[in-house]
Amino acid sequence: MQYDSVNMATQGDENDYWHSVLIVGAAFGVVGSLVTILFGYLQISSEPSGALLTPLMIGSVLVRLATCFAGMIAIWHMARSVTPWLTLSRGALIGFLAGGVVVIVDVVVQTLWLQIDPAYTERVLESIIANLEQMNIPGDTREELIDQMAAAVETPSLFSQIFYGIPVTGLLNLLTGMLGIKYFARKPDKAETD
Repeated sequence: MQYDSVNMATQGDENDYWHSVLIVGAAFGVVGSLVTILFGYLQISSEPSGALLTPLMIGSVLVRLATCFAGMIAIWHMARSVTPWLTLSRGALIGFLAGGVVVIVDVVVQTLWLQIDPAYTERVLESIIANLEQMNIPGDTREELIDQMAAAVETPSLFSQIFYGIPVTGLLNLLTGMLGIKYFARKPDKAETD
């Protein structure tokens, strides 16, 4: 009889995951966007040295790695504020949705920032090109790299950023969400199920 009351209590609570998904996803999205923008300004203000690792590249990699843990933190938040009784499949769902929220918030913040500083993308591109011109590489290769960087930094549409961002970030957060289940969620004890 205890199992039924535990199961019923956790079943209703387990479905109330949007609070954790939205809070954690939005926090990671805003912080990730602002840190990426900060590293963009570091790139703009840096002297072209011809180095392979630029401030923007380092910052982007660090931010992308950090945002992969939104799924795990969403599980932690849900286990602490809603219910600790979560299944692996629920962890995967919460992780994927948290990753989707991260991408959507990131795209919105970056788009709003371009309204505040419309020349931001152009100045970042100029800094990257100046750095590439300092590299000791053949001219044809340098021109190809410059063309590739110009295409990469060029701002794609909102839809394409979301369409391509959600599967990658969502899947990585799906994995960290399942990892969060291992560390933060609990399963009913065998004594309660008998």
